[in-house]
Amino acid sequence: MQRPARWLAILAVSAGMIVPAPLAMAQADDDWEFAEDAALELTIAAARYDAGVSVIAQCSRNKLTVSLVGLPATTAPSRRLDATRSDGARDAQTWEVREGGTLSSTLPARDGRFLRVGGELRLRSSAGQTPSFAASFDLPAQHANLDRVLSACGYAVEDERDALPRADPDLRLARRPSRGSTGGRPGISHEISCIVRDGAYQACRTDRTTSGHSARDARRGANGENGRRLHPDDAAANEGKVVYIFVPLLLVVYR
Repeated sequence: MQRPARWLAILAVSAGMIVPAPLAMAQADDDWEFAEDAALELTIAAARYDAGVSVIAQCSRNKLTVSLVGLPATTAPSRRLDATRSDGARDAQTWEVREGGTLSSTLPARDGRFLRVGGELRLRSSAGQTPSFAASFDLPAQHANLDRVLSACGYAVEDERDALPRADPDLRLARRPSRGSTGGRPGISHEISCIVRDGAYQACRTDRTTSGHSARDARRGANGENGRRLHPDDAAANEGKVVYIFVPLLLVVYR
């Protein structure tokens, strides 16, 4: 078990710090800093930079979070960022703004895997996002410790669907769930990805299973999403993109 005292500073760092943009930060270590506590079911990897800025991946009691800490504050509930890696790969990401200004990934497994390539990572606010924002991070060259966090939460460290553009997070279905409809089953949750083809969800699969979740449960959960049609206004713009669906343990829709 590794629990160095410096991790207290990482976990307690103030996320409301104002820093100039664009930012340029350096990380000297070859790999991500790492700490774990088996008793707390906690595994953390982090890259720390100047002015208290950190990139933190954490698996806590089987829940994965990827956070950007110490960046410029915003009053918006979320930020859409265009991310570019040193190998030229790009992705459009959505981050929720948490208490204190910490940005939390809405797709932590995909965004965590995006960080596995070392070298410069550039983040810039998407067109129309205010206030504008830009930052750059020199990510560690190695990613074994980051992989340990992903694996601790049951996620694959590589996924071919990461190369596909993600669908709009505000994607609408042609038919909304009816009032009082339910999804999921007690004790079982699904994390599913589908490809948008011909205006509908296709090639759906379960990307992560919970404890006690059988292969049959995974297939049934994914197959239940196949064929769901999109709202006509969203279909063409999202053709060929991957959509991520999270079905909690038990969901009741009231609207």
